[in-house]
Amino acid sequence: MRCFGLALVRDDRFVCDDGCAASLVDKLFRQASLTLIDDPAADGRSARVRAFAQFIRLYRRHVRRMSADDDGGWVEGLGSGGRGNSSVTSGVRNLPLELREALLLVVLAGFSHCQAAEALDIPLAAVIDRLGRARARISAHMSAARESAPRQTAWPSAAHLRIVK
Repeated sequence: MRCFGLALVRDDRFVCDDGCAASLVDKLFRQASLTLIDDPAADGRSARVRAFAQFIRLYRRHVRRMSADDDGGWVEGLGSGGRGNSSVTSGVRNLPLELREALLLVVLAGFSHCQAAEALDIPLAAVIDRLGRARARISAHMSAARESAPRQTAWPSAAHLRIVK
């Protein structure tokens, strides 16, 4: 769950470094755990699905609170935080929150599509749609990064080589 949480909160909008991300994940994980202890009713879902669902709800609340407090001035200036834009990680970080949640639940947390739908409290078709859109955006991000990268050859100055028979 910690790996999922770190991947979810690292979107470079409100979390600037790994230390902040780790402390936010720990805080949200403790709050989710306390909520699940206080309300042990299983309501037909497994404890794992309920824990992830609670973590996601708490993070959404955190994002809404931070967005309300933010005037928008510093968010545009962050960009990718000095990291390369050609990695899959930067593609995931650039996804909107709803797409990132669905993708990370299925790919990183190992949930089935049905479990992800339960955790996100959305229909199964919406999870499948979000996964498709997220994968398409990451693919477009990667192809754009490949096209903008300078072309490198295996032998940049091979003119001095000669063929020997």
